[in-house]
Amino acid sequence: MNKTINIHLAQTLFSLDEKAYTLLKKYLDELTLLFKNTEGGKDILDDIEARISELFSEMKKDNQYVFSIEDVEKVIETLGRPEELIDDENPSTGEPHGTTRKKLFRDPDDRFFGGVAGGLSHYIGLESVWIRLIFLILFFSSVGGVVLVYILLWILVPEAKTTADKLEMKGEPVNVSTIKNKIKEELNQVGETVKDIDYDSLGKQLKKKSRNFSDFLLSCIRGLGKVIVFFIGGIFLLLSGLIIFALLLSSIVVGFVSTLLIPEELYHFWMFTDVPIVLICLVAILLIGIPFVFLFVLGLRLLSKDTKIMGRTPKLILLGLWLFALMGMIAFGVYESKSFAITGKKIDTHRLEVQPKDTLRLYLNDEQQYSDRINIFDHITIIQDESGKNLRLDNNLHLFIEQSPGEEVELKIVKIAKGLNQKNALATANRMQYAHDFYDNTLMLDNYWTVAAKQKNRPQKIRLILSVPEGKYLYLGDEFRSIMGAAIENDQDFYRKGIAGHLWKMSNKVLVCQDCEGPSGELSYDDQNFKMRISDEDSVLEVNIDEEGLLIEKKKD
Repeated sequence: MNKTINIHLAQTLFSLDEKAYTLLKKYLDELTLLFKNTEGGKDILDDIEARISELFSEMKKDNQYVFSIEDVEKVIETLGRPEELIDDENPSTGEPHGTTRKKLFRDPDDRFFGGVAGGLSHYIGLESVWIRLIFLILFFSSVGGVVLVYILLWILVPEAKTTADKLEMKGEPVNVSTIKNKIKEELNQVGETVKDIDYDSLGKQLKKKSRNFSDFLLSCIRGLGKVIVFFIGGIFLLLSGLIIFALLLSSIVVGFVSTLLIPEELYHFWMFTDVPIVLICLVAILLIGIPFVFLFVLGLRLLSKDTKIMGRTPKLILLGLWLFALMGMIAFGVYESKSFAITGKKIDTHRLEVQPKDTLRLYLNDEQQYSDRINIFDHITIIQDESGKNLRLDNNLHLFIEQSPGEEVELKIVKIAKGLNQKNALATANRMQYAHDFYDNTLMLDNYWTVAAKQKNRPQKIRLILSVPEGKYLYLGDEFRSIMGAAIENDQDFYRKGIAGHLWKMSNKVLVCQDCEGPSGELSYDDQNFKMRISDEDSVLEVNIDEEGLLIEKKKD
């Protein structure tokens, strides 16, 4: 029974019987002796060992296969016997032992990226430059789809690392002779290259390459900067374009459409100034729009290399218009701030003929009597008077009651308005219209005042001051709760709305209620809690004493 021996060839395990092992070892020892003094001998032996391993792998039928002496003789026959290589003077003489088919490898000696084109050139038999040209044409014709094919070939096709791989890649027979010749050829190429090196020029080339690398890094940074600039230019272009479009659209709406669809009175109500709305809108559009025009031009310049998108003259004209708009807006702001600086008062006094013993009754007239009123934004009311004139209603109105120094009953209508100067403020106040009516000891007051709809809004208001003599009785309707003034002296300590709906008597500058009920109260207590509640028409006082302490709370009713 033959003995089995395990050996490693090119890091691959094989099993040989004893005779086969002896023959293989003898063959390798002869080759070692043959190439002992040969330049590159170790590389030749390593490649021969790798080739033997490859041939054994092709012959191996299963994992338990044991190589016989016949298998080793076939390998030796394929590679060539050592005695056939003794003549170093003419190593290529004689017939090569065995032939091989071309195999597809990636050529590491002819590559730009992965060596795919170089390997295909050997396999097909076409120059690598034509292979690369074909790839380039396919790249543009397939819109980059051939890149995926190239990457797959790069991954799946092995690289020709050993001498045997390189020989198989070119279709040359892989035997001892060709391996030796290939290695010598590569060593001779290296030697010639080293011999021909001009070290002075090499130093210059290294400096040049280092400089080229620095230039490459700088170009990368510049390229990244260009991408960022392009992106910023796009944002500027989009943002400024949208804002300019919105401004143009708004100017069209304000200038044409809105004047046809929105009542003219609305402009005069919300515009505090006498400056025409069209002029203000024009100044605002110039002030906001011109910077975005410059931003739009900047975006165009960032996206293109044209530095003359806008000439110097248009830039100066736009800058002048913007400065004009800025000064106009500043002047407008100063003018408007001064328009509210002075307060003017116009006082109209009306004496009411009331008999000393009669009660003066006051009632409030509601503007709801107008059926053709127009409500805008829920707080702007436009009406028409009997002549068809448009009026604006305003209910900034309060009633105050005081004791008169004499025996007369008087109603003072105090019209208050703001203006640029005293004359302007008084003129604005004088244009305010307030109506009242007196008959049979009854004073009927409107709960609003009016002004022409075209008049500008100058935070106007009216204060009604009713002066009644000592001992005079007067009755206030409950509807006065919404317009009662503050701090009217009364014996009930009512604040504003509580005064309405009662009969009063003026006594020593204080209104004394004639029909007010006294304060009501509730009281409850036990061992744990004490509660007291006192209320009148205006407020509620609650006192609570429990284990947590004393709590006193006053609430408005």
